Amino acid sequence: MASEPQMNEADRAVAARPQLPHPDLTLPIPTLTFDYRMSVELNPKIAVGRVPSGGIRNWISFSGGSWAATWGSGTVLPGGQDSQLVDSESYVVKMETMYLLKTNDADPAYIEIRTRGFRTGPKEVLQALQDPVRADSVDPSTYSFRLSVAMETGDARYAPIVNQGMWIGSGMRKGAQVVYDAYRIA
Repeated sequence: MASEPQMNEADRAVAARPQLPHPDLTLPIPTLTFDYRMSVELNPKIAVGRVPSGGIRNWISFSGGSWAATWGSGTVLPGGQDSQLVDSESYVVKMETMYLLKTNDADPAYIEIRTRGFRTGPKEVLQALQDPVRADSVDPSTYSFRLSVAMETGDARYAPIVNQGMWIGSGMRKGAQVVYDAYRIA
């Protein structure tokens, strides 16, 4: 007697929802591969205040940092910014950031990084992350800091690597730094 083929998680999810278009199709499941780690030094936040879009807007610029990837390494240039919208009740943070990387090559390349994401978790933990002194002792497993990451460069050496890539990041606050790992989606 032949055994039934094993269904993967995606196949089971599709089979459980027959109203989905083309429930008989099996699409490839994306995979995540660690690609780089970045550490960014933060300047003190500037509280813009309560804004019409709902919440408290913070503006944080960067004083520098470093990064290392499977395909290169270098520094995070001063400048860039993190625009945060903090929910005044839950302290959940919606963020959009821009960084400029410089590679360690003799003739350096410049790579722009843009992220969008959320920091969620228990209110007390998220409140502590607003203070760099308290943030240094917060266990990153007690909250979620997730980002979608896009990169772009005009440098021919790195364009094939970064211009068509997609990444998901997992981050943490470490005192007056943000550290995150980025995983390439394939």
